[in-house]
Amino acid sequence: MIPQIPYTAIGIGISVLLGIWAFIEAETDRGRVVIAAAAAFLMIMRVCWRSRTGNLAWLVGFMIFGICCFIFIKWRGVRIR
Repeated sequence: MIPQIPYTAIGIGISVLLGIWAFIEAETDRGRVVIAAAAAFLMIMRVCWRSRTGNLAWLVGFMIFGICCFIFIKWRGVRIR
């Protein structure tokens, strides 16, 4: 059997790491609350909405979360090589 590569888990892991990095880079309490609330909302959404549509919405939500965290980090002037 061919081993499967868990691309979903890899993408979510990268999003979580970018979220933690953005949380550390945020200067204000409001920024930290927004980042933490978005991550918490995605986790709660996964638990409450257990269907194929919920799984897709959760995955798309984490993709958007990761992209927004990446943009925030770049906007702060942090160099990512």
